[in-house]
Amino acid sequence: MLCSKQQALYAYTQTRISSIEHPLDPIIMLYESSIEALGKAVEAIREKDIQRKIRYIDKAIAILEGLLSSLNTEVGGEIALNLQELYLYMIKELTTANIKNDTAKVEHVTTLLKELKEAWTQIRLEFKSNQ
Repeated sequence: MLCSKQQALYAYTQTRISSIEHPLDPIIMLYESSIEALGKAVEAIREKDIQRKIRYIDKAIAILEGLLSSLNTEVGGEIALNLQELYLYMIKELTTANIKNDTAKVEHVTTLLKELKEAWTQIRLEFKSNQ
């Protein structure tokens, strides 16, 4: 059974990777994954499912840490520095939310991630239309 689950996950991952049409798509996909994880974390908090809450908040934090580590402040300048501060803030908020079972903090970070996703999606669309 585990083997077929792994095969299904691999097939899903390959489909997601093959659907990348633009260099910004992986970033947008990471935002989507973190938003989805945080939605599940809120459900878990409300259901008092601590292990599930931890798993999904940890997933979102890991995604944010990955985004943070990919920033190049020398090339990205002020935008990269602002993103760095925002990612660090979101990680701090999620860490606190995890400790205190605070759905408001998780929802706040989710809102920020949705705004970032929308901004990158808009940049992608503008870039595509200018080509």
